[in-house]
Amino acid sequence: MPLIRRNAFNYLDNKPHCHGIILFVLWLTGQSIIKGQMDMTKKIAAAAVVVAAITAMFLISDRFNRDAYADKKYTVKSGDTLSGVAGVYGSTVEGLKQAANGLSPDNLVPGQVLKMPGDSGDRPLGQVLREKGIIRPAVGLKIVVDKSDHALSLYYGNTWLKSYNVEFGEGGLGDKKVQGDKKTPEGTFYIAEKKSNSTPDYFIGSRWMMLSYPNKEDADRGLWGGLIDKWTHDRIVAALSSGSTPPQYTPLGGRIGIHGGDRPELGDSWTYGCIGLANRDVEDFYDYVGIGTPVVIRQ
Repeated sequence: MPLIRRNAFNYLDNKPHCHGIILFVLWLTGQSIIKGQMDMTKKIAAAAVVVAAITAMFLISDRFNRDAYADKKYTVKSGDTLSGVAGVYGSTVEGLKQAANGLSPDNLVPGQVLKMPGDSGDRPLGQVLREKGIIRPAVGLKIVVDKSDHALSLYYGNTWLKSYNVEFGEGGLGDKKVQGDKKTPEGTFYIAEKKSNSTPDYFIGSRWMMLSYPNKEDADRGLWGGLIDKWTHDRIVAALSSGSTPPQYTPLGGRIGIHGGDRPELGDSWTYGCIGLANRDVEDFYDYVGIGTPVVIRQ
């Protein structure tokens, strides 16, 4: 029975005119009930048919809405870039890469046909998780930030879930080195603190997630370069070992996090080194991210 039902829905999904057929059947059945051409038993049965038909229409419509972009394709033209194609189709670079099984900018050639990813960018993360059968996302969730693509992507294990547009520090796309350089650090970190603002802050918006910057590589670099002493280095390493927040007020800088507050008038690269998103985007995944969630930031 499940196989028959699945095949039926697949058929209906590919036959949009079936909506008209269902509506015609509903109209005939309704006319028969209204005109009294049936006895009570048949009226009850006809009413059940009406309910079933209406339910089928809603289910089919829902599947059309969810798969609206699933079959769209784009043929690459000379001069195209992944970021450009993603922008036109309302997708993300990471989404295109996932849909094309690891596509990279280096193998994008004219004539190549790209399949547009599903519209997970328009669906709440909670819905994406439910559709993938992920019940406890906090276990296995990972954040990957691509600075060159201006994208923050969420993964569950190796499964891509959703990507968001982000902005970085106004000091440029290079790796953070010292306090005040206004650059976004690169490396592997974790969420060390979280805060929800009932009244959005002008700069950090409605949500704040502090990263475990500086990490051990930063501490080692600072020690070798004479920026920090061994006592400060060891305090950073000890905090990281315990999964807590490392010292924030050192020559290496601190208070680096993921937060909201992005809006058009701020332009590009407007933070002091943080990862900035629109409030609606950071709110979309904030509740699914826990203390300790790994964060990878790369060029």
